[in-house]
Amino acid sequence: MKILCICNHGNVRSDSLRHAIWTLNGKCYGTSEEYLKEYIKYEAIAIGAHCSSDGTLELLINWADKVIDLSDNDERIQNKIKGFAKEKYIRKDIGEDIWGNPLNEELQRITLSIAKEITK
Repeated sequence: MKILCICNHGNVRSDSLRHAIWTLNGKCYGTSEEYLKEYIKYEAIAIGAHCSSDGTLELLINWADKVIDLSDNDERIQNKIKGFAKEKYIRKDIGEDIWGNPLNEELQRITLSIAKEITK
């Protein structure tokens, strides 16, 4: 499953979710084609809606199976993402970035919960 994680700038909330999704793959390491096929169940990319062009957003949304919007409550951005993503769109409002670090323990608990929910 390919998951696109979007927040405002792609540095904290979406990156924390990307990290949480990757941890659900387990602790397997390698680079071969077999490794990728056998162990990588979830791929995730983090981007920022405010710092990505419409072309980039559309390209990555087309790549993804699910699009998770963690951005601030900005209807203009949400409508743009929804317009490209359609049925792939999932909104998870976790509020503004008050953490400042994708590895913040509280944020990691929140995003791991979201990751488990969306990968069911």
